Amino acid sequence: MSDYMKGELFTGSTQSRPLRVALVTSSLRLAGAEKQTVYTARALLHAGIDVRLFYLGGGGYYETVLRQMGVPLSQIYAPNRPLVILAKLIRALCLFQPHIVLVNQFGDLLHGATAGRLCNALTLGSVRSDGWYELNAHGGLSQLMLRLAHGFVANSCRARQNLVPRGIKPQKIEVLPNVIDLQDFDARSTLSLRLSLPAGRVIAAAVGRLHSCKRFDRFLEALALARRSEPALAGVIAGADCGPRTALQERANALGLMPPDLTFLGECDRIPALLARAGLLVLSSDYEGFPNVILEAMAARLPVITTPAGDASLVVQHGKSGYVVEREDIQGMAAFMVQLARSASMRVNFGEAGRKRVEQEYNYESLAGRLIAIFHSFTAQQRRASLLEMLERGIPARKTETLSGALLLDGPAVGVPESGM
Repeated sequence: MSDYMKGELFTGSTQSRPLRVALVTSSLRLAGAEKQTVYTARALLHAGIDVRLFYLGGGGYYETVLRQMGVPLSQIYAPNRPLVILAKLIRALCLFQPHIVLVNQFGDLLHGATAGRLCNALTLGSVRSDGWYELNAHGGLSQLMLRLAHGFVANSCRARQNLVPRGIKPQKIEVLPNVIDLQDFDARSTLSLRLSLPAGRVIAAAVGRLHSCKRFDRFLEALALARRSEPALAGVIAGADCGPRTALQERANALGLMPPDLTFLGECDRIPALLARAGLLVLSSDYEGFPNVILEAMAARLPVITTPAGDASLVVQHGKSGYVVEREDIQGMAAFMVQLARSASMRVNFGEAGRKRVEQEYNYESLAGRLIAIFHSFTAQQRRASLLEMLERGIPARKTETLSGALLLDGPAVGVPESGM
């Protein structure tokens, strides 16, 4: 593997003029989008870039992880005082003088993109869901937030498809799918789970924040229906409660789903270990961007049953590594659960196909190169000659062109030292 693909991009003569990249985020909790933020920071750091993370929150799981990795982290936090946060962020960025500011979640654009613009940096935003979610969540402010950034890095083709009809120029959106660090994932899959799963059962896992958009009620309905035909099935729901836990528990009780047939695990920092002991994964969401848990399930060699939320139907190959069912097709979801529960050989074959796809298309190793290629693309659009020269010194022109083409064609992506949902 070349130094370029390893991420060793900004070494040698470029050390006298280091590229400075500021990452801005308000959340470092244990979740998929935050996990990708940590991957980004680590990839840029290992590429020889002066990367710093400006954290606008009050504490989170990945804060410690970042510090242990050696990523400089500046916390800027003033509860319920957004203007104070903005003023402090502007001052901090002006002192750092970044060439590029990457705002890691759409909701942080008002702070991050405003500060990035004021310090004259190339300012990029991120879209972690399907585009519609971001626009709906921020109402009238969303159009202002879209204008603040010079460009956007979306983790799904679905987000790009949804945002372009809303007036966003296609060239203003680059797609960078989520990734997974397989070496780290495999190591964590061997850890103890701290939970006794029922012996002799096929475990159907559902992983994610307990939020209404995840539609765990569908999972419960499908599990209850599937168990009528295949009582060997048992379910596990892992994720922090964002409100629906009580209602889900009541629905489970009404459906006759009691322990050990169903377990609410709560927030879990050992998802690889859970998936290593499961038989299949079910994702029942209404909307997603690029579901992080699908990569983790495929890395664990699990077949996946999923709705077509976000890019799930592009990642999971129907009939090869899992099944894609329509959102309200509870019977179809249950039928596929029964089919997989009854065939260990099918679970193995689907699981191996999923693992191979992750290894080939969604591994961490090429993340740094893809990020720099995206920076190059937006820098060229903005005609920032000095920054463009700096990027091209770090990336041979022929490799930049090849990588940019792969991104535009929805090429493969790249996953962090801790597991998240």
